[in-house]
Amino acid sequence: MEGRGRAAEERQREDPQAGHPRHLRSVSALTGPKPDLKPVLPAAFAAGATLRTPGRTLTSGDFAAIINATWENGPLHTDDVYMSGTGFGRRILGGPCLLAIAAGLSSPTMYASWAAAGLDCHAALGIDEVRYEAPVFENDTITVDVEVHTLEPTPGGSAFVGRVRDVVRKQDGTAVLTMRRGYLLKPIAEDT
Repeated sequence: MEGRGRAAEERQREDPQAGHPRHLRSVSALTGPKPDLKPVLPAAFAAGATLRTPGRTLTSGDFAAIINATWENGPLHTDDVYMSGTGFGRRILGGPCLLAIAAGLSSPTMYASWAAAGLDCHAALGIDEVRYEAPVFENDTITVDVEVHTLEPTPGGSAFVGRVRDVVRKQDGTAVLTMRRGYLLKPIAEDT
């Protein structure tokens, strides 16, 4: 017994986590030296910037939820048998559904970018030139590239109009949706 105790003590000195159950090792590692982590800040919203959202894999549950929420329930989007006889071979996500997903997927990235530029969104001004470029199927992973085209002051100078072009892409890089959007942005008020 005494030999085993000394061996365990030696292992503990060499690896402070050796005595912890495997599932607790990462937790106990938090008490050790901290790595020097620097946050990755978003690009500030400015003409010429391109923002990329995190990816999102669209599951069958996502398809069902967005189809039910939007009533985009034609056979192209809901009927496997019908779609097996088309050039697509299977159900596709409806364009209006994809537009909503793209807007939602890009929101956190855009708000972070506006904040990094000292701006806050006060209104969405519109969506123009929407084009459905390629089909989206269940289990495709999409990202949105938000290309900032212009950021111009309003006539009174108290706000800005920001115009972007979105390119929604599948995991293989294929563009599936393009659109242009505009926003009314105002400087974030300084605390006094």
